[in-house]
Amino acid sequence: ADIARVLDAAKFDLILIETVGAGQGEVEIASAADTVLVVEAPGLGDDIQAIKAGILEIADVLVINKADRPGVENTERALRTTLELAHPTKRIFRHHGQTMSIDAPETNSRIWIPPINKTIATTGAGIIELAESIAKHAEHIRQNGEWALRDRARLGSELDAVLQEELMNRFIGSIEKVTYEETLEKVINREMSPIEAIHFLLNGRMK
Repeated sequence: ADIARVLDAAKFDLILIETVGAGQGEVEIASAADTVLVVEAPGLGDDIQAIKAGILEIADVLVINKADRPGVENTERALRTTLELAHPTKRIFRHHGQTMSIDAPETNSRIWIPPINKTIATTGAGIIELAESIAKHAEHIRQNGEWALRDRARLGSELDAVLQEELMNRFIGSIEKVTYEETLEKVINREMSPIEAIHFLLNGRMK
């Protein structure tokens, strides 16, 4: 998110963020990107690859790369079947320490259903169509107001994270280290609950 903000301040019109694979980081990308692409490939011996928990639900555009390989039809079928169950879904953010979700606004526009694009990266096949799908999604969320809602929720979430980090740093810097360590030991030894420890540290145990 920090790097994206730097590039945004430098007036880059388009910022691409690539994640490393399936995992929590891939789910969290939904709070940093306006359009999320989920890329799958056929022939991995596992059509459930497309249905990893939390991954498919964040997709705005689905991509089957290596579409010249055997099994592409099975992968596409699995994705389409899962889409019928997974969409429309909410965008989840953390705001003021609470989980909040963003629904698409109630409008007369149709609900966005992620398209499935097939590409072959080595030849460039399908890339133009993929770019068109991305552009259509951007236009869709601009027209129905969801772009502004996502932007507000994302920036609010980032502000909360920075605020929490700064408050924690100030707190640690204002309390005697020995007091903190002794309290931590009591929590570790089950002599005090984390909530009791917080109240203890906050109630006058400052320098």
